[in-house]
Amino acid sequence: MRGAGAEQISVLVRTVVESKASKNVLHYFYTLGYKLDHELLKSGFAFRFHRGAQITVTVTSANKMSRLHATDEATPVTPAIQLVEITAPAAADNYNDVVSAVTAFCEYLAPLLHLSKPGHSTGIVPTAAAAAASLMSSGGGKTL
Repeated sequence: MRGAGAEQISVLVRTVVESKASKNVLHYFYTLGYKLDHELLKSGFAFRFHRGAQITVTVTSANKMSRLHATDEATPVTPAIQLVEITAPAAADNYNDVVSAVTAFCEYLAPLLHLSKPGHSTGIVPTAAAAAASLMSSGGGKTL
């Protein structure tokens, strides 16, 4: 989202585009000249509930597999760090309600999570705004 209103909301708004590929997608990319580096295995949980809007919370960890479909050999990309995503579909007619619902849920959730990014732990923070500010900082007081 861009414009004057973008700075006033405390959630990230992005357009989601879904695409599908057939089972020969690897062959297609090989034909284009790409080389497979590794395969990712995403494991975790998804929760769906209604709290002012239809909210989906996913808690996942990413694992790297150097050989295709070698799930037993998967190694964590970011050990001991899980990705928490909070999403809700919105349209022009319910946009403000969805933003309010997601913002309220993020504020509720923020003190319950130990937020970090690879190489930088922010600890437990009281609000979602403080979490975002902490994650944006480099630890030396500078904003990235």
